[in-house]
Amino acid sequence: MRKHFFYIVVSFLALSFVACDDDIISDDELVEVIEPVDDLVRLQGITIEDDAATVIQEIEIDYDEDSLIRQITFSGMENALYTMTYAINDRLIAFEKVHNGQTTSNTLNYNNNLITLTTTFPDATVQQKELSIDFQNRINFVRTFDSATNGSRTATDQTQYVYSQNFNVERINDLRPTGNSIESTTELTYLFNNNPFRDMNDVIRFLIFEEFVPYTRYLPATLEERFNSNGPPVDGRFVSYDYTLQEDDFPSSRTVSSTTATGTQTTVETFIYMP
Repeated sequence: MRKHFFYIVVSFLALSFVACDDDIISDDELVEVIEPVDDLVRLQGITIEDDAATVIQEIEIDYDEDSLIRQITFSGMENALYTMTYAINDRLIAFEKVHNGQTTSNTLNYNNNLITLTTTFPDATVQQKELSIDFQNRINFVRTFDSATNGSRTATDQTQYVYSQNFNVERINDLRPTGNSIESTTELTYLFNNNPFRDMNDVIRFLIFEEFVPYTRYLPATLEERFNSNGPPVDGRFVSYDYTLQEDDFPSSRTVSSTTATGTQTTVETFIYMP
């Protein structure tokens, strides 16, 4: 009986050693450390050339140690320096624009689904923009007011942004300062590309880079403006965009052809990314 018990104990211990061996990691075994992946897309600059391959505009974007945009420098057709100020939670709360030695100050106030931008121009006049945010966190309506010293405001502009199911702006309606009458419309179409402004602060790309139409999921393939009058709508501007994409589908450049009643102007925009 005792001999039989001994065999049982030995068998149990042997099984225990085998079972525990799976959880043992030797000191010589390498353990992989998984580093966080930074997949943010950061534009470092944009260069614009005319149809003679002459650089007419350069834009440089400088980041701080927290990867927030610190300054944006425009040189060429427009010469301006933008300097950003952030709160402790990385929210943009102010920015200055220096142009021809004069400073324009901008402050931002956030209240639920409304961002109010207050701009003080060098001549001390004040303008306010109200950026309305929809339930999917997109800017879909902008109202502009001139502010008087007594605090009263006069409406000067209203703009509505209509989004598709793919989060692209398919129509922009410029309304009369008051009411719902549409003065002009801009219609946009798209082909797939990755937007180089994708991870940029929404307010910065919306206000500072508006000419690039950066607030959509893709960058546009065409843009067509029409002005309303007493008769049929009048064609304003037609813009086509032809992209050269990288392997990751972000554009390395695009050719922009803008046609108006006076002719067609072509430029090439080159996008430079942070490594």
